[in-house]
Amino acid sequence: MGKLRSGILGNIRGKVAGVVGSQWKDVNYVREYVKPANPQTVAQQAQRSKMALAVAFIKPLVGTVLNAYSDPFQKSMSGFNRFIKTNISLFESGIDYTDVSLVAGKLQGSEIGTIDSASGGQSYTVHWSDSNGNNGKPSDKVCLVCRNNATGRWYQAIDGAIRSDGSLTIFTPGVGAGNSLTFYILFSQYSGTKLQLVSASTAKNHTGV
Repeated sequence: MGKLRSGILGNIRGKVAGVVGSQWKDVNYVREYVKPANPQTVAQQAQRSKMALAVAFIKPLVGTVLNAYSDPFQKSMSGFNRFIKTNISLFESGIDYTDVSLVAGKLQGSEIGTIDSASGGQSYTVHWSDSNGNNGKPSDKVCLVCRNNATGRWYQAIDGAIRSDGSLTIFTPGVGAGNSLTFYILFSQYSGTKLQLVSASTAKNHTGV
């Protein structure tokens, strides 16, 4: 049963006659009620498979990356929804994980350069160019993550590095020789604790040693 929260002209929650009222991103809306369907076409099953793979891929980073670095200028879509919309078509056989965009934003990014291994492949030092571009700053904070594509395990570097450092070490316990790794890096600016700008992520593949 639907509920009128603020009188006849107010917002609606639930089904009322032939319409459904709800709220998304602080926007109230009403849509036609459509009886849910469960198509089992080949195309629909393929899309569901892509969705499952995309969700499994990004789920470990929802709190630490997607929510933390969601572009503040992107008001009508969550970081998770943007990720799915942007990347779902990639999640099929033969995917190149460097094509996957973790986050998007207007801040100047940097490409990953060399990647040096240490401790038998249990840590890697990732280098990047320190170009600030039009709106980057030497003090921009760095977020560096790595995915072991052989196991699906994610690693995240300890916070504290800034753009001008030029490199950051990430610890990757459990990585085996020959494992396929993908490193992702992004940059962010803050006013106090409030995120002001974030860069699109860039990525590079590497082989575990």
